[in-house]
Amino acid sequence: MATLYTFGCSFTSYHWPTWADLFGLEFEHFENWGIPGIGNVAIANRVAECFVKNNITSDDTVIIQWSGHLRNDYHLFNNAISDRDPGRSWKTKGSMFNFFNDKLYDKKWLTNFFNEESYIMYSLNAIYTTLELVKSKNCKWKMTSIGDFDKLSTDIAINPTAYNEVLPNNKNNLWDIEMFLPYKKIWEDDNWIQPIGSYCWKSCPEELYSWDVGVDAHPSPQMYVDWLYNILKPSLYLDNAELNSNQKSWIKQCQEIKSNINNLDAFTNIVHLELHNFNKEYRGY
Repeated sequence: MATLYTFGCSFTSYHWPTWADLFGLEFEHFENWGIPGIGNVAIANRVAECFVKNNITSDDTVIIQWSGHLRNDYHLFNNAISDRDPGRSWKTKGSMFNFFNDKLYDKKWLTNFFNEESYIMYSLNAIYTTLELVKSKNCKWKMTSIGDFDKLSTDIAINPTAYNEVLPNNKNNLWDIEMFLPYKKIWEDDNWIQPIGSYCWKSCPEELYSWDVGVDAHPSPQMYVDWLYNILKPSLYLDNAELNSNQKSWIKQCQEIKSNINNLDAFTNIVHLELHNFNKEYRGY
């Protein structure tokens, strides 16, 4: 049975259908292992877990979307983070420097446990080991990211008007850091495809502004479709035909809901009730 396995952060699994959920409607079986806020070390762990638990074959397709280097991943078995996410063991908070992480990652924690070069290294090693793992399997696979990793998150939109803003960061280009130059070979593999976020923000700016749900820079379902059909599917040499009826239905429903509500929590609740087979099941440890 042909299966699609997807991995990533909120650009793979979110409040509304992403490229992964929409692509999954074209497969006999689909498993979305993405978790909002997850970092690259946890993504690598989840790929390894999935591969251990499943017999990945030539019929299967694996797509891995990497996030940024400023995320701290940790895991606690059987410790739910909220009623909405029962049983989730990976604790994902997004960037350590998000305003809502001020108390968790305070000045004392950052002084004792954070070094930017070290966190860059964690991500690079996670990506490299996962690259070698998937290359060893007889499956179809691609890797992508939110933005270009070598820009170290300075190309990631914080809100719909912030694209291309250079963030206050001491380092704006990975290859300016000489000790990381050996890792350039990671991106020499032909299975890397254009980043999701930077593609959508550049190609669909008007859609981003009109879609905005409470100042949210995540692409809309329609923007994800644009990336899916113009970037991902052609890279897999798949027929780039029109959307199927289920995909069209999801997009139409999301647009109708959005036209009547502009509150993220309310929008999320309605989407989960209205979209048939929009499966947000937490997978894995």
